[in-house]
Amino acid sequence: MLTPLLTAVLAAAAAASPSPAPSPDPCGGATTDLLATLSRPTIGFSACAVKPRESLWEIGYANQVQNDGSHAGLYPQGFIRFGASPRLEWDIAGPNYLVQKAGGVLERGFLDGGLGAKYEFFSGPADTAALDLLYIFPTGSALFTAGAPVATLNFDYGHSLSPAAGVATTLGVQSSFAQTLDGRASRFTSLLPSIVFTIQSNPRTQFYAEWYGQTRIRPDGGTLSGIDGGIQFLLRPDLEIDAELGQTVTDLSRGHYFGFGIGVRP
Repeated sequence: MLTPLLTAVLAAAAAASPSPAPSPDPCGGATTDLLATLSRPTIGFSACAVKPRESLWEIGYANQVQNDGSHAGLYPQGFIRFGASPRLEWDIAGPNYLVQKAGGVLERGFLDGGLGAKYEFFSGPADTAALDLLYIFPTGSALFTAGAPVATLNFDYGHSLSPAAGVATTLGVQSSFAQTLDGRASRFTSLLPSIVFTIQSNPRTQFYAEWYGQTRIRPDGGTLSGIDGGIQFLLRPDLEIDAELGQTVTDLSRGHYFGFGIGVRP
């Protein structure tokens, strides 16, 4: 279960909630606000789209350890986003490289990669809402590919509670493909909920705490629940660094992970 669990927790995905802002646009006005818009390091997705004619490049590393002693590392967690027009962006997800050791056996290879888009359909002084779609193709190594396309549709919503605090939620619906416990592969559908709270100690530093889950992790059932927290810091308005710690529980295993990364607006 280490590979699908790590993919669910760490792969492309994960996203900072809209950070509080005094301007009418919580996503940054004319220029993309990194703390509001980054899709890392949280699991849920930001409701903010990248501004037109701008791009946002996100990379990182994550390492997960299971209760049976197995562990895995994932990098570069690449997620590249391009502002296509007002409130609309195009995305490139991965591919990511996984190094996994379980039962004394070391395995490595690429995970599946894909494309996506986000449409920010509402933005007010304190609220933002969006839809985003990710379509992942079975392009990875034989050991780590899902074996079929995986599609995820997310509804994202963020709300500024005060000039220094915010809350956001993502509700995703995913059509995936995986093996049952007895080795039979088939398609299945699951929900991917998350909720995150953020607070800024100053305009450059943001802390967050998040809960997330998955209602089904394989065709014959199983669930996932996780918590994580971390910090984001702006070295410059166009350069962010972050660090995170998290814990996951499924019907078969428990694990914990840490990660770090950067976000750049070239």
